[in-house]
Formats: sequence, structure tokens, C-alpha cells
Amino acid sequence: MNTQWRQPSKFYSINPMKQQRQELSYKKLNELRKNATLCDFTLKTVDGDIIHVHKYVLMSNCMYFEKMFSEKSKDDDQKCIHLLDIDGDILHNLIDYIYTGTLIQIHEESVERILKGADILQLFDVQDLCIEFLLRSINGENWLKIKKIADSRMMFNMPNVCFKWALKNFDEVFRCAGFLTLDIEQLKQLIDSDELYTVEEENVYIAVIIWVRHDEINRKHFLPELMKLVRVPLMNYMYVHRLLQEEPLITSNRICFEYLTKIHKDMFYQHNKTPNHDTVRRKQRGFITRILPCLSCYVTENETEEYDSSPNLDTENIPG
Repeated sequence: MNTQWRQPSKFYSINPMKQQRQELSYKKLNELRKNATLCDFTLKTVDGDIIHVHKYVLMSNCMYFEKMFSEKSKDDDQKCIHLLDIDGDILHNLIDYIYTGTLIQIHEESVERILKGADILQLFDVQDLCIEFLLRSINGENWLKIKKIADSRMMFNMPNVCFKWALKNFDEVFRCAGFLTLDIEQLKQLIDSDELYTVEEENVYIAVIIWVRHDEINRKHFLPELMKLVRVPLMNYMYVHRLLQEEPLITSNRICFEYLTKIHKDMFYQHNKTPNHDTVRRKQRGFITRILPCLSCYVTENETEEYDSSPNLDTENIPG
């Protein structure tokens, strides 16, 4: 029986068929590559491995090889190049990706090396996958490492994203071991930011003390400039009273002790107000950006946000 040809429905798409043919085509090319069939070029890894490839497959899928093979060279008969800047296992995986479109699973241990290889070969889609992975995996322990990776690779806006994440999650950040590796400028930038979020200002003070104690001999001279970045007037009066008596790093540092004593005296007046006025109006930092200058004690009473300045000794926790 003859069947009359019927025009496909407008809802019918040939794209899935086209995609399937492309996948089959590249799958076959990859099989040929692995069998070194019809390959016309070889790549030598830093480990000395040899990867057989088809020059035109690399040219059609990778800007690095397109530029390299297109340029006129003195030695047109060159059949091999030695790639020293990409780890051998990463180069193998990136060539697999060029042929198959499938990338090995990205891990925290390998992402920096994959990113470097993708940067060299100008595989921008692989770079995007690495950036997506880094953003998904950022936490209090690795945010600084990710920021350093982003800085070294000059990744647009990524360092700023990492820094803002640390500001928004400061109470997690300062409790992680990675916090102790911050240099003085990084720490100052972090605790001085008006966008720092914390449940209570005491956490900023504790973070400073923890950081200094980690390498006390080399860091204790930074304490005066760091303490001036802590918004001491936002701390509990009795908390400040106790640290002036019990914290050796403060009591043994004349500049810090005198500075905190002066602020403590100003706080004493507020703490001992009559019951009708036993509140201080100020902006707190509990998921609200801090706006109080570090050397100011209190904002005027016609501003918003009240808190009870009476001490709560049960909840105090000064690092010993």
C-alpha cells in the first residue's frame, strides 16, 4: 500500500533527532581517538602521556587549538605539542569533554586545577561549570580559599561575592579554622564593614581575640587597631566591665585598656539611668547592617531601635 507523505505537525521538532545524531557522531569520533584511528596529531602531557587527537575536532570545539592550528608556523609538519601547564589527568579529562561534552565530576580537590586547564584552553563553558560548583559549595571554612582562586584567575566579581558571603555569615566564619589564616588587612576589612551581620557585637570582639591568640607573639601588636574597629558601645555593659578585669590581652595592653576604659565610663552613665530612661536607642547588628561609627558611643535618643541595657550575666561568654 502506498502511503502519502504527510507534512509534520507544527509541534513536531527534529531537534532531538539532530542532537542524537550529533551525540552518536562524537561518540564514534571519541572511539576512533581512543583507538588512535585516523588521528593526525598528538598531545604530550606533563607526565609524559600521549593523547592521540583529530586536529579538526579540536579546532571546531576549542578556541585555543583553533588559534594554534590556524596560525602559520615555520614547522608546518609539526605533529605533536607538549602541554606543560595543565596536569596530565586534567588534560585527559578536558580532551574527553571536547569529544563528548561530558565533564568528569568536579570535586573541591580538583576544581582549581580544572579551572586552570579550562582557562588555558579557553573552554568557557567548563569555566562556568567550575564557578557554579564553587558558588554552591562555599562555606565558612573554604570561602577564603575560593576567594583566592577567584583572585588568581581574575574571575570577574567572584572575589566580591565571596567577601559578601563572609560578611553575611560572619558568625559561622569566625568559628572556622580558616578564619585564623586571614592576614591583618583581610581581617580589618571584614570587621570594619558596615555590612557585617552578627547576632551580637560581642562576637566581633571574640573573633578578634581568637585571631590574636592563634599567633599571639606576632599578632598582639595589632590589637589596638583591631579593637577600634569593634563597635564596643553596642556590647553589653557588664560584658565590657568583665573583660576590663579578666582579659589578659586587654589588661596588659595600655592603649587597649585606656581606650576601653573611656568607652566603659560613657556606657556607665547609660547603664545607671533611672528606670524611666533605662534604654539606649541604637542600631543593633542582628541581620541589620551596622551603621554606628566605631568611635561613637551612642546615637541620639530620637533615633529608632530600643534595647534594655541592663546586664544579662547568664548569657555572657568571654573567651578565657
